[in-house]
Amino acid sequence: MADTDASGRAAEPAGDGAGEGEAGPSIGTTASRGFMWANVGVFTRYMSALVLAAVLARVLDDTDYAVMVTLMVVTYYFDNALDLGMGAALVYEQEKGVTDRVRVAFTANVGLTVVLATVALFGSPLIAKYFDLPGYTNLFRCLAVVVVLSGLTVIPWSLFMRGMDFRTRAVVEVARDLTRFGVTIGLAWAGFGAWAVMTGLISAYGVWLVLTWAFMRFRPRLHWDTPVAKELFAYAWRMAGTRLLGVLSLNGDYVIVGNRRPDQYPRYYQAFRLPEFVMGAQLNALSAVLFPMYARIRSEGRMAMRDALYRALRIVALFSIPVGLGLALVARDSIALMYGIDSPVAVRTMEILSVTGCVVGLGYATGDLLYAIGRPGLMVRINAVMVPTMLALMWFVADDGIVWVATVHLVVAIVFTGIRQLLVNRIVEADSRAVLGALGPAVTIAACILAFALPVRLLSEPGFGSMVAIVAAGVVGGVVGLGVSRSARAEVLDVVAKLRG
Repeated sequence: MADTDASGRAAEPAGDGAGEGEAGPSIGTTASRGFMWANVGVFTRYMSALVLAAVLARVLDDTDYAVMVTLMVVTYYFDNALDLGMGAALVYEQEKGVTDRVRVAFTANVGLTVVLATVALFGSPLIAKYFDLPGYTNLFRCLAVVVVLSGLTVIPWSLFMRGMDFRTRAVVEVARDLTRFGVTIGLAWAGFGAWAVMTGLISAYGVWLVLTWAFMRFRPRLHWDTPVAKELFAYAWRMAGTRLLGVLSLNGDYVIVGNRRPDQYPRYYQAFRLPEFVMGAQLNALSAVLFPMYARIRSEGRMAMRDALYRALRIVALFSIPVGLGLALVARDSIALMYGIDSPVAVRTMEILSVTGCVVGLGYATGDLLYAIGRPGLMVRINAVMVPTMLALMWFVADDGIVWVATVHLVVAIVFTGIRQLLVNRIVEADSRAVLGALGPAVTIAACILAFALPVRLLSEPGFGSMVAIVAAGVVGGVVGLGVSRSARAEVLDVVAKLRG
C-alpha cells in the first residue's frame, strides 16, 4: 500500500488553522490527553440527549415525543451523509494549515449541502408519511436549515481532529450542546411541543458553525481544482461509503422499528439512551483520537501498527466489556427512574443492547486502523454484506417486537466484529493469541463485577436503592478485578500517568 505523504505540499502562512502539529509531547501522551478532552465534548452531547429524553418523556405527548425521536434519527443520517469523507481524507493526509486542498474539500461539501438541503425540503412529506406522523410536514421541512448549518461546519470541524486539538473542540461542543439543551427545555415547558426540539436543533447548529469558524480562524472561500478533488475523492468515497454503512449498522434499527412497530418506537429509543450515553460517548471520543493517532503511527511500519492495535484493544476492552455488562445489570432500575415507566420490554431491550455495546466497542480498535492505513474500502465491503443482512433480519422479526430487533443487533455484531478482527490480524500480521490476550484483563474485571453485582440485582426490589446497591457492588467488583489483574492495573496506571504528564 502506498501511503500518502502530504509533507511536501506548501501550506499557507500561520493564521488559518494555526497551531496544528506543533512539537510537544509524545504521541501516546497526546492521544491520552486528547481522549480526555474529547470526552468533555462528547459527555455534554450525550448527557444533554439523555436528560432531554428523560425530561421530554414527561413534558411532550406521545406523538410529539415520536417526532422528537424521528428528528434525532433523521438529523443523524444527514450529518453523516454531509461529510462525504472529505474531512477524513484531510485527517489522513496530515497536512497543516488551511491550504487549497482544504478549500477544495469545503467547496465539494457546499455542493453536497445544497443537494441534501433540497432533499430535506422536498422530502419532508415522505419522512412524515414513513414514520406515520401526519401534520408535521412543515416541521420536517426545517431540517433543511439544519443541513445547511451542518454542511458549512463539517470541513473546518475536521481540522480540530487533524491537529488533535481536542481541547478547543470540547469548548465548541459544550457551547453547542448546552444551547440545544437550554432552548429545547425552555420552549418545551412553555408548551411549544415538537417545535421546541426543532428550534433547539437550529440554535445549537448555529452556535456550532459560528464558534468553529471563529476558533479555527476559517475564512470560507470556494476553490476548485479537479486533480486535487480526484485525489481527495480517491480516499474519501470509500470513507464516506463505510461511514454511511456503519451508520445504518448502528442506527438502521430505528428506521425499521419506526415503521414496523410505531407503538414500541419510543421505548426502543429510551432503551438505547443510557447505553449510548455511557458507551457511545466514550467510544466515539476514543475513535476521535485513535484515527489521527494511527495515521501518525503508520509511517513507523507494520510492527508499530500491530503494537498499537494490541494496545487499543486492551484499552477499548477494559472499558466496553465491564461497562456494557454493568449497564445490563442496572437496566431494570434505570428505565423506571429515568422515564417513570414500568416496561419489561424496554428493560429486556436495554439489557441486550448493553451487551451488544461490549461487542461493538471492540470493533473500534480495528475500524480506525483500517481508515488510517488507507483501507476503508475493506470496511465498505464488510459492511456491504453486514448491513443488508442485519436490516433484512430486523424487518423480518420486527412484528415480534423490539426485543427481537435488539437480539438481531447482538448476533450480527458478534459475527461481523469477529470477521473484521481476523482480516485486520492478517493485514498487520497480528497474533490471534495476542489479540485474545489483550481481552483478558477486561474479561477478568467483568467476571468480578458480575460476581459481586448480579446477586444484588437478583435479590433486590426495583428502585433507586437497588440501583445504588448494584452500582456499588459493581464498583467493588471492578476494584477487586484490578487487584487480580496486574496487566489491567498497569494499563490504567499508564493512562493516568500520561494524563498527568
